[in-house]
Amino acid sequence: MRLKINCDVCDTRKVNEDNYKEYEEIIISADKVIVDERSKQILSKLPFNIKADEIRSDEEDRPQKDVQNVNGVYEIGPETVVKEGTILNVNGFLKIVPGCEETLNKYEKICINGVILCPKSLTGKLPMHSISLNGMVKGYPDDYVMLDNKYKLDKYFPMRAAENSGYFASTCIFDVDAETDFGRLAEKNVKFYTDKVYIRKSHLEKALPLINIEAKIVEIPDECRIVNSDDFHLDDALISSAGDNIYVSGDVTIKKDSLSALEKLSALAVDGTVKIDRSCLERFNQLNVNCAKVVVLDGFAIEDRAMVSLDREMLENHPEGVVLRDCALVSIGDDIPTELIRERLKIKDCAKVTCADQQKAVISEVSQDVAFIGPWGVMGVFGSIFGRPGSDASESSDTKYINADFYEL
Repeated sequence: MRLKINCDVCDTRKVNEDNYKEYEEIIISADKVIVDERSKQILSKLPFNIKADEIRSDEEDRPQKDVQNVNGVYEIGPETVVKEGTILNVNGFLKIVPGCEETLNKYEKICINGVILCPKSLTGKLPMHSISLNGMVKGYPDDYVMLDNKYKLDKYFPMRAAENSGYFASTCIFDVDAETDFGRLAEKNVKFYTDKVYIRKSHLEKALPLINIEAKIVEIPDECRIVNSDDFHLDDALISSAGDNIYVSGDVTIKKDSLSALEKLSALAVDGTVKIDRSCLERFNQLNVNCAKVVVLDGFAIEDRAMVSLDREMLENHPEGVVLRDCALVSIGDDIPTELIRERLKIKDCAKVTCADQQKAVISEVSQDVAFIGPWGVMGVFGSIFGRPGSDASESSDTKYINADFYEL
């Protein structure tokens, strides 16, 4: 196991020897490394390889600032409590509520990898001196109330909405109830601002005047139940809770064991891709499903994995075949006969497939949209293309990476 740390400043003064004994090599690439007498002794015992512009032993170099790291959604508003000089790192969504300029000024630095949601009056000022952004800025009217990114507008909303008010949802709004009174919302002069709206057919006439003109409108049947999911699996439990007429916002996976649930459906619409086992196709076609794309799954599917190891036993246990799809690194056991591979294996949209040299030809036959196929020894030649920048033939998949502005061992 190897560890690579890339940072601007690395503080080693709190290093715990036990935390790093498992690594055969630890590489630190930094502008500045801070050490003291104790940490220097520990670093000399362990396989550290330090590449730094400056190595200093100075107690004053230790940052005393508060650093907040957030993965997901973080909101800054007028009532947010923050210490002066705080550094904020967000991977995901940063929501900025109107009237929080004073709070923003307390941060020394805000780094966003993703999306900033903020009032339109602020969009022209971003990124500012204290805010760096790798992503996009999405603005909304200053006097609008911010809702969930994917907001489900139900029949109770017209009763609760304030008069002469506006509401913003970053991604979309779902018209989830047939009973929702859009006429009452119009009487209250309520407006909506979003990218996309799913509206029931009978609500179109009254709802459309309330929605910003740029929003994409998706018309859905009145009688259906809306289900929102990034990857929705059809099963009997869902039919029991949602009914037999379903509209799915997102992708749907229909496996072999989904056939009983599929047979109970009276209607299905999908705003995305349907991945379906071949055994379910006949019933699926009878429903005349409206969807963006259909992908037929032939055999046992393994999808969206960082690493997959395929051995002979897996292929022998699945006579219907095995499909590897959208995986980063696939390793093929060198004891698998070529005829078994040809008969039972499909590989699609994977980055790297490593195999024995004698398997390379048959792996190429059963593969589609694969960047690299071959033995490990050859893959090292392509490290700068298919691997991390700066990697070499000695660098394997068991390397851990840490990237940060400031890192403390």
